[in-house]
Amino acid sequence: MIVWLGLAPLASAVEVADSKAVVLLLDKMRASDLAAPASGQTVYAIDVEQHTIVALDPFEPGKRWTAISHTSENPTDKDRPAEKAAIPIAIGCVDSGTLAIVYRSGDEWFLRTQRLSPPGRTADPAPQQTIALGTATGSAEGVRVAVSHSRNWLVVTGLPEPLPAVVRVPIAGSRLGAVTTRNCPRPLPPLRPSAATVSGTDELVLFMTPPAAELAQSIFVSFYSPLNSLPLLRIETGLESIRDAAFCRSNDTLWVIAGEPGSQTCPEGIWRLDATIEHARQAVRATCVAQIAAAQSLVCLSDKAIIVACAGARPQIVRIDQTPPVLRTPNVLP
Repeated sequence: MIVWLGLAPLASAVEVADSKAVVLLLDKMRASDLAAPASGQTVYAIDVEQHTIVALDPFEPGKRWTAISHTSENPTDKDRPAEKAAIPIAIGCVDSGTLAIVYRSGDEWFLRTQRLSPPGRTADPAPQQTIALGTATGSAEGVRVAVSHSRNWLVVTGLPEPLPAVVRVPIAGSRLGAVTTRNCPRPLPPLRPSAATVSGTDELVLFMTPPAAELAQSIFVSFYSPLNSLPLLRIETGLESIRDAAFCRSNDTLWVIAGEPGSQTCPEGIWRLDATIEHARQAVRATCVAQIAAAQSLVCLSDKAIIVACAGARPQIVRIDQTPPVLRTPNVLP
């Protein structure tokens, strides 16, 4: 296996397995972000239109329930009505019973933790904890929550300017500490992460578009140790755009949602990023595993099951199962 020098090992290049799609939800909701606990027994999705958090059983298509209902109260002051509704933007699992959710209410951004009820039941809408992130008027596109596998910290990335591009929040049990930028990557404007994830060895992995002044034309990936703001490695992926990323816990395979509509060289869908060596230097080999139109977010449940949220005219959430036989070309999925 080829590994990144000084970094967590990524999967070495292997043949592409056949991709089988199992539709979990079709035309029921439009999801913007996904999250799942380490057990992989439940997937949580943000319902864009209802502003709720929906839970799905990834192995029983159609089985879903509202995990967290929509609230209109002011996120930072319960005694003062909110001028605008609190809208969930990004989601992460602190543990199997707690979610960390980035909300936006007008120009206010905040991070909320929410305890979950047993499967099939909606949780108490009162948050366990609310932490202000600041004020910004920019787009919510690219905002992500990434939780360390050690459950010692989480990061919020891609917040619009003037908020920091990356902030870290320590975790103590189910409680969060103070937001900080200490030892966080600080990309210079206009760089903002488009996707973020955490490796099996708790390295923060960020994807960013290079500045126009650079010769590089593709998204680059950077690895950071938890206690250092300088990258251990920065390398081009060869992909035109990356919207979400996730590591497989069992073998550290790195999966991304990437591509552009109608592109012949970089089609929309799920891509696997493998470590390789080219011209005696470390490089990334990107392989399209499944072409999926309007893919927006993904979460990896195991080395064989990936959940993907798709937008488009008919929004859907699908499970992609990696099964033999071995193929040499990507399978096109609806």
